[in-house]
Amino acid sequence: MSTIFGAVQPVAHASARGMGALYRTALPWLAVVAILCTGNVRAADESTSAEQKALLAIPPEFRHPDFVWTTAEGDLNGDGIPDLALLLTKHKGEDQREERLLVLTGRADGSYQVLSTSGEFCHPSKFYNLEIKNHSLFVQAVYYADAARFSGFTLQFRYNAKIKDLEHIGEQQDDEDYSSNASHRVSLNYLTNTTIDSRRAGKKYKEARGRIVGGPGVLPLNGFVCEGYGMTGSSVYLDESFKVHKMGVTPP
Repeated sequence: MSTIFGAVQPVAHASARGMGALYRTALPWLAVVAILCTGNVRAADESTSAEQKALLAIPPEFRHPDFVWTTAEGDLNGDGIPDLALLLTKHKGEDQREERLLVLTGRADGSYQVLSTSGEFCHPSKFYNLEIKNHSLFVQAVYYADAARFSGFTLQFRYNAKIKDLEHIGEQQDDEDYSSNASHRVSLNYLTNTTIDSRRAGKKYKEARGRIVGGPGVLPLNGFVCEGYGMTGSSVYLDESFKVHKMGVTPP
């Protein structure tokens, strides 16, 4: 099944069978999570652990979150030093909470500095997955997942040295019905302004390529607001009968 010319490389699909991946992703940084939630931090010195150094780089208002969704470690800016991404939640009032995606860059001395902090994030009804792969950060927001069905979307961010920030360059919406072996996927590439809409039902598969309609374009992660963010429109759409509909713009 195609993705958008290889630019969008989604996190492995989540399901009730694969929910353990959420916890495996965070294992290398469980110590960070523990420190964040307990507030056990002190000034940096020679004996300061890597986990505490990561915490010291986090803005004070986010050092004591109510919940750490997940973390991911890997090289995002291409300097060969592991960086760290965290998704944090903190309550700000009755029945209200704020979510932030934080990215910390690693330094040669083992310390960290904040590279980027998102605006309000996605608030999925289930959970998040994070993955750093090929210098890109993939954020999967899962809205439904059990043994029969999956629904969620994945955002791709990639480092741009010119602006010294990650940029939102692609996204992918996935809906799967395991019981009927059917799926629907929409992939968008903001670098090329192109889309792929694909459907599968049993052995039948079809995809339609088009252009992005009304998209926000490439956006920096710093201040990126995901809450209420919907999938951008495409000039083509595949319905459940595999019929292609053109929406205002002629596909390439």
